[in-house]
Amino acid sequence: MFKRVLYTLRLNMIPSAHKRAQWMREKDIFKMLGENVSLQLRKIPLYLKCIAFHNNIVVKSNVSFLTHDAIHLVLNRYLKQQKIPENIGCIEIMDECFIGANSTIMPNVRIGPRANITAGSMVTKNVPPGEIFLWVPAKRIEYFDDLLEKK
Repeated sequence: MFKRVLYTLRLNMIPSAHKRAQWMREKDIFKMLGENVSLQLRKIPLYLKCIAFHNNIVVKSNVSFLTHDAIHLVLNRYLKQQKIPENIGCIEIMDECFIGANSTIMPNVRIGPRANITAGSMVTKNVPPGEIFLWVPAKRIEYFDDLLEKK
């Protein structure tokens, strides 16, 4: 955790998105960080080795890369005995992608080559090559009891 705080402080001192990516590549922060990548990141996400950026990618400001969920905390408190593990998943951004500002990329998502994620979008599933995704797909996906049964 301390390392993430130091990395975040250092990121905020680097003015250029391209130079930020170069610094992160030198520090070997992510699973993969290809060439010609511009990252406007100002905070370091958890589980850095679960995130791979290929080549020629632009990520604008305030994009969140969520490599885990926290529902296990609620479920474990609810059950009081059972230990449900944290769900951790990887994120992969392929070549020639653009991710707009204030977007959220959820765990276990692969964004295909030449895909474009518009500003403010929430990506919850794989994005096929060359497609443009937008909006937030906020809709009910299941009930609490169903989630508890699956876990």
